Amino acid sequence: MPFLIFLFLLLLFFPYLFLPILAFFLIGFIFLLPYVFVFQSLFNIVTIPWQLLKIATDKRVRKNHSLEHATINVLEERYGRTLRIGGLAYSDGFSISGPDLPPAYEVLDAAREALFRMKNGESRLAIHPRCGTSMAGANFLFSVVFILVLVFYDHLSIINILLAFLVSNMLAIPFGRVLQKFFTTYPDVRDLMIVDIYGRGFIFGFPFENFFNPNRTYYIRTEFESGRFRLLL
Repeated sequence: MPFLIFLFLLLLFFPYLFLPILAFFLIGFIFLLPYVFVFQSLFNIVTIPWQLLKIATDKRVRKNHSLEHATINVLEERYGRTLRIGGLAYSDGFSISGPDLPPAYEVLDAAREALFRMKNGESRLAIHPRCGTSMAGANFLFSVVFILVLVFYDHLSIINILLAFLVSNMLAIPFGRVLQKFFTTYPDVRDLMIVDIYGRGFIFGFPFENFFNPNRTYYIRTEFESGRFRLLL
């Protein structure tokens, strides 16, 4: 403890003494940065397609993902602006959280409207520009472009990194929409029904949203109608 106090006082009164150490770490970071990008790119190329494949092969998750997007789209239509909210889809529903999330009754009403509109042909609601799929697609594109640039140019440089970044960002939005449309969403939600909405605000006996996360979090649980129930309709 006295040693830490001594370092703090030294940094406070003689900050220039730490400039050589700072310069050393900065130079080391710049030198290692390209290699970090290589490792991260190889990691993304392997893991991101696997993650997308798991979603693509589970139609229940894809349908709930569609309804999650549609709910956010309806909320943003009502408020007339982009809301700082996001969600995650599961096989039995989806969660929504964020600092701009409205009260539970508004979210549930938006989800019901979204489901009704999708069942009546508004499949466009299943696509959202800020979906995590788009971000994963952008990261995957950056990784692929970076590796290709590295292979063809045969050396690492900041220019290579910037080139990969620019190309991947230009292609990220259309590529993300394609991924959403064909792999991570499924707009045919005629067999989907909303059960209820629940607050997820408690963990270890404490109000999670108050102590750890100031954002509201709701979970909209869904169920799939059985084949016999659909025939009775």
